[in-house]
Amino acid sequence: MNLKYILALMIVPIFFSSCNREEVFGDEVNNIIKLNSARLDGFCNGQLSRSTYSGYATSFENTDQLGLILIDNSGNQTGNVPFTYSAEGWKNDNMQYYSSDIDKIIAYFPYNRNLSTEITTLDGLKNSIEISNDQSDLGNFKSMDLLVCEISDPSPALDLLFKHAFSLIDLSAISSVTVDDETFSFNVELSNPAFSIGGTMYNPCGLNGSYVCLVKDDQNLKQNDFRYFYSVGGKSHVKTVNAEINLEAGTRYTFPCIVGGQGTKELSAGDFYCVSNSGNNVILPGVASNIPEGLTCKGIVFHVMGTDEWGTFTSTNGLTAENLSGYNGNHGLVVSIVNGNPFGTMTVEQLQNVFTDDDTSNKDLSNGYKLTGILSDVSTTDGNISFTALSNHTEGLYNCTSWYVPSFNELKYLIRGEDIANISVSGMEYINGQLEKVENSNQIVGNVSSITFDNGFCIMQNGDEMGWHGVPDESVRPICAF
Repeated sequence: MNLKYILALMIVPIFFSSCNREEVFGDEVNNIIKLNSARLDGFCNGQLSRSTYSGYATSFENTDQLGLILIDNSGNQTGNVPFTYSAEGWKNDNMQYYSSDIDKIIAYFPYNRNLSTEITTLDGLKNSIEISNDQSDLGNFKSMDLLVCEISDPSPALDLLFKHAFSLIDLSAISSVTVDDETFSFNVELSNPAFSIGGTMYNPCGLNGSYVCLVKDDQNLKQNDFRYFYSVGGKSHVKTVNAEINLEAGTRYTFPCIVGGQGTKELSAGDFYCVSNSGNNVILPGVASNIPEGLTCKGIVFHVMGTDEWGTFTSTNGLTAENLSGYNGNHGLVVSIVNGNPFGTMTVEQLQNVFTDDDTSNKDLSNGYKLTGILSDVSTTDGNISFTALSNHTEGLYNCTSWYVPSFNELKYLIRGEDIANISVSGMEYINGQLEKVENSNQIVGNVSSITFDNGFCIMQNGDEMGWHGVPDESVRPICAF
């Protein structure tokens, strides 16, 4: 309660003794403008649109602000009122009262405290927003996505249904992969997507597996005047429209980017090793920009083995072809999307009695599965050794080995990439880029432990072997073979 209101209460008995409070002032609490709800409409589909994803609409988050432009009977702006969102709903920041002078309200998001007092129409509001040509940054894109709601018959309690004020250009490439009787469609990652309208070039924002860009409505896309560009697999494409399109506010126009048979290509590093809801193993090509509904990504393929290498791998690790038929006859290594745990409770002296084979210290041998099995077996019989690195990876993948701690040689492929002779972290950087597309995944960071034992476990540090050997505190990064 403010001072002005307190003084008013003191004066009332003197000057208005025959009137009650509501007759004099009205119901002030109920006359504070309130927002019962604020809902969003997604973009409508334009004539060239197809179903590329479920839809796009800005979602409200804590501390987001929307504004109410109050317009009186004379068409003048009488207020630009901010409302802030929280878990409890929308708060009227200035405790703005409703009055009969308010003839129209234009609600908009995001709020602009510096909005001109001359703005009294929807067109005026839209013209106050400058559409940037470069919308590749998600924050920049969202700041321009103006949401509006006009209310011609206002009241103190409002229900807002926002619509997008501008048009949306959507560049989408779709491919699919089929396993047994299941087919999964996915968006393909494009290189250098862009489009031009006349002489103006636009750089879209990667969002929900597509590349989207806001443009002013009430303009036309004409053949050859409008062109869109993209590259897939090193091949560049330029396309235009067959017929003129008149852009409308709140409408999404999706332009197909033909990519060919990405869903049937050969296995390669960066592919997503997924499991379908029905239990099928599905390897999604690495060019996919998202994991489609119905699939759960369990790991990223980081090395593919030829026939001879697979034969050596199985022989070294005591594996047979049973339950390891590969994926369409292809074999490789998969890294988990999440970390394991630290090795557990053990000392170097105790491990020297466990790893006695000469191959345990061989840094050029892919024998992590074998060494993990040795340590796991000993931990069940020796009470002094507790091996817990894989305790959060007990559920394996069908047609794969169980999860295991990689050898130092296997870490070369994971951290350095296919060019394992050169010290680098290019492999890790690429896999981390793929992990960014997977929900609830962990990036590979810092030192990475191997199970190769040379007076302590060998550790990969910045693509090279760390000088210190021992039992590290870092969590391991489990892998498996298929």
